[in-house]
Amino acid sequence: MQQNAGIVITGAGRRMGAAFASALLAEGYAVLGSYRRYMPEVDVLRAAGAIMIQADLATQAGVTNFAQQVRMHFSSLRALIHNASIWHSDAEMAINTALRDATFALHVHSPHYLNETLSDLLQAHDEMSDIVHISDANVPFGKADRALYLASKAGAEAVMRSHAQRLAPKVKVNTIAPGLIAFHDGDGEDYKQKRLSRSLLGIEPQFDEVVKALRFILDSRYSTGAVLTLDGGRKD
Repeated sequence: MQQNAGIVITGAGRRMGAAFASALLAEGYAVLGSYRRYMPEVDVLRAAGAIMIQADLATQAGVTNFAQQVRMHFSSLRALIHNASIWHSDAEMAINTALRDATFALHVHSPHYLNETLSDLLQAHDEMSDIVHISDANVPFGKADRALYLASKAGAEAVMRSHAQRLAPKVKVNTIAPGLIAFHDGDGEDYKQKRLSRSLLGIEPQFDEVVKALRFILDSRYSTGAVLTLDGGRKD
C-alpha cells in the first residue's frame, strides 16, 4: 500500500543513518531505509515501523531496484537523505580498483540517479521537500591518504549544487558535512585523544548533533545549495 510524504534514507542500517531513521520515526514520519549488510539495528528500526530494504546502491541494478521499491511504497516524498557511504584509503583502492569504482558509484552516481528518478515524488509533496547529501568536513582541505574518497564526496557536493538549481523552488537540496561525530567500537584511547585535539571544541558530540542539523534543514524555508559543516571548529 502506498503512503504519502515518506522519507527515504540510504545507509540506514547503522550509526548515523540509523540515528536519522529512529529520530524521524519518533516524529511520526513514514521511513524507508536501505542497508547493505544486516546489522541488529535493522530489526530495531523495523520493529519501530520503518520499511528496511537490503540494497547494494553501488551497482546500477541495485539502485534501480531500490528506486522501484520506493515507488511501490510512496506516492510522494518529504525527503531523500543520501547517507550510504564507504571509506577506503587510496592504497586500498590501488590494490582493488573495484573499491574505487564502488566509491564513486555510491557517493556520486547513485545519488544523482535517485535525485533524477525520484524527483517527481519530491515534487508531488504538498509543501517544500528536501534532498540531503551527507559529505565529509575534510573535502575543502584534503587528506593525504584519502584523495579518491574525498574526490567522490566533492563530486557529491557538485551534484547537490546542480540539483539545487534544477529542482528549485519546490525541492531544497543541501549537504551536511560531518567531521568527528562518534568513535567506533575498538578505537584506542590514543587515537581518540589525537582526533579530539584536532577540533577547537574537542568533544565527541554523538549522532544527535547531526540529527539536529538535519532538522534545521528540513525546517528551513530559505536554505538550498548549501553545505552545513559539523566539525567542532578546525584548528590551523
